[in-house]
Amino acid sequence: MKADIQTSAEVNISCIDWAKEIERTFIPELMICVAKSGFLFAKPISNYFNCDMADIVAVRPASGAKDRLKFFIKLIPERMLLAILGSPLMYGLNEKKSDREIIETPRYQEARKKRYKKILIVDDSADTGWTLKAVREHVQTDYPTAIIKTACYCVIDKSKSRVKVDYWKYENAVVLTATSRRSPEYEAFLKAYEAWSAGGTAI
Repeated sequence: MKADIQTSAEVNISCIDWAKEIERTFIPELMICVAKSGFLFAKPISNYFNCDMADIVAVRPASGAKDRLKFFIKLIPERMLLAILGSPLMYGLNEKKSDREIIETPRYQEARKKRYKKILIVDDSADTGWTLKAVREHVQTDYPTAIIKTACYCVIDKSKSRVKVDYWKYENAVVLTATSRRSPEYEAFLKAYEAWSAGGTAI
């Protein structure tokens, strides 16, 4: 599986090019990012389309093993971590965790008051597809007549059998960006998301 590391500046440029590709077949009225990671990719696309943007949270069941391994994960070199994240073993572990709790943010609740006809859901990746599937189904319930498309910066082939991914930038690849706690840009990314999120009901 391909692996890469990208800075926020590189992601921004890549997402603008991606938005131009999406524009050929779809122009959204509302962008919904899967928080928090999806924000990094949705924001430049939203800026390009000059459309409204909201966020929604999808929480997977807590993993005690993951918490216990946090210290050791920090010690693993980035390239080795990329190889682990892209391994069949890691995919197999994540594949079993299908449950997602959907949490509506204030921005999403405000967006629900409007009747958007074209919606684009954006996330960082679709590896198993469980998160995107849960979010898409929730949004479709709130907007039963809207045309809803999905976009993931990275998509793994196996996820496509579970949920339709309409647009992606990288296929069968793992890309480490500012959304990774390992990234020196992580704190800046988090502050940018939280500042935007604190805007509350203002879309």
